[in-house]
Amino acid sequence: MYPEELEQEILFLRQQNAQLKQQLAKSTTEFHTEIAQLKQELQESKQLLQNNYEAELILKASQTELLALFNAIQDVIIILDAEGRYLKIAPSSAPLLYLPPVELLGKTMHEVLPSKFADSFLNCIQQTLKTKQTVKLEYSLPVADGEVWFEASIAPMNENTVVCVARDINERKVVQAALSQQASDLAQALKELQRTQTQMFQAEKMSSLGQLVAGVAHEINNPVNFIHGNLSHLEEHIQDLLHLIHLYQLSHKGELQNSSFYPTNLPQDYNLVQPILPEEIDLEYIQEDLPKILHSMKIGTQRIRQIVLSLRNFSRMDEAEFKEVDIHQGIDSTLMILQHRLKEKPNFPAIQVIKNYGNLPLVECYAGQLNQVFMNILVNAIDALEQSKDDENFLPTITIDTALIDCNRVKIAIADNGLGMPEQVQKQVFNPFFTTKPVGKGTGMGMSISYQIITEKHRGKLECYSKLGQGTEFAIAIPIRH
Repeated sequence: MYPEELEQEILFLRQQNAQLKQQLAKSTTEFHTEIAQLKQELQESKQLLQNNYEAELILKASQTELLALFNAIQDVIIILDAEGRYLKIAPSSAPLLYLPPVELLGKTMHEVLPSKFADSFLNCIQQTLKTKQTVKLEYSLPVADGEVWFEASIAPMNENTVVCVARDINERKVVQAALSQQASDLAQALKELQRTQTQMFQAEKMSSLGQLVAGVAHEINNPVNFIHGNLSHLEEHIQDLLHLIHLYQLSHKGELQNSSFYPTNLPQDYNLVQPILPEEIDLEYIQEDLPKILHSMKIGTQRIRQIVLSLRNFSRMDEAEFKEVDIHQGIDSTLMILQHRLKEKPNFPAIQVIKNYGNLPLVECYAGQLNQVFMNILVNAIDALEQSKDDENFLPTITIDTALIDCNRVKIAIADNGLGMPEQVQKQVFNPFFTTKPVGKGTGMGMSISYQIITEKHRGKLECYSKLGQGTEFAIAIPIRH
């Protein structure tokens, strides 16, 4: 009995032992699993701590950089509420603040700033909060011993606060004031220059007018003197004829019967009583000379009329707008006015003018201004030729060529065989105030004005070609139609 019960007890214990082993193995496995999980969690915690530490270091570095940036910039960053109260002032190296930051924080703008400016700035804050848009303004504040200008941008942060970034623009204002003064000075200088230019234009016009008056006076002088010289002879002939007429009138009235001019021994039936001609009246000579005098005076008046027509054609005072004109007629009128400059003078031969006129159509232009260009170029050519008079065999010549360039452009070239110009002078010939003439003889504006008339008024070209010892040519190219 006893051994059987013992065996059962031993079997039970064995079963219990097996179960305990199984539970131990299970618990061991679970324990190892939990340990592994704890290790994983511990590793993750360590990694998280490491990441947090690194993030903290990065954040501190960023804060340091941001702080350095704030300290480096010249802008002041201020946080204000809707009442204009200073909530925060960012660190800044801005040298100028109305008051130190510690005296501003917690106070409203009306407590520290001038009342008028505080009202204006508070309105900008309220406008920013209302519209949710950035407002920019410029203002000045009394800082230290002077007035300092600022530029501010006010932007909304939330419903009740704004951020204001203010920048010292005092140096910029000083520069702007200096630039404004400089601009004013330049404007004044420009006005003076324009006034001087106008005076030079007027001087050039007067110079051209002098050329014009001298030419017309010289050309009109000869026919006027011729007419004036014949007036005395004409007056003498007319007086003789009037005296003779008077004698005939007296004879019809019978008042010459006792006169020495009354003929004697006439038939009684002679009705027409004719007086005897005085010896001082040479009727045959008068009949022969009077038509000659009248003819010569007629030639003189025709010459004067021709000069006046040429003068009118040159000036074109009644043609201020674009008009179709005959270019050749303008050139010929200009040459006629300058005829006294072309004639022979003591120790200088007459200037020969060669005209090679092409078949040109009427050209739309400002005729008076274009004739002025011809005048300026021809006067310069004559001056250049007169400077070449040292050569005894020199034959001064001006050549004028006109031709069609294409269907809408004509060319007028005026050349002389004078001394020519060096390249340096040639480059400056159209510059204002540039002249090679002696003081008092030229204004230096003639060719500059001519260049302006051709290029700006007529949209053409004016070019100069010259070689030393061979002469100079000015070539004009202008459109036929505009």
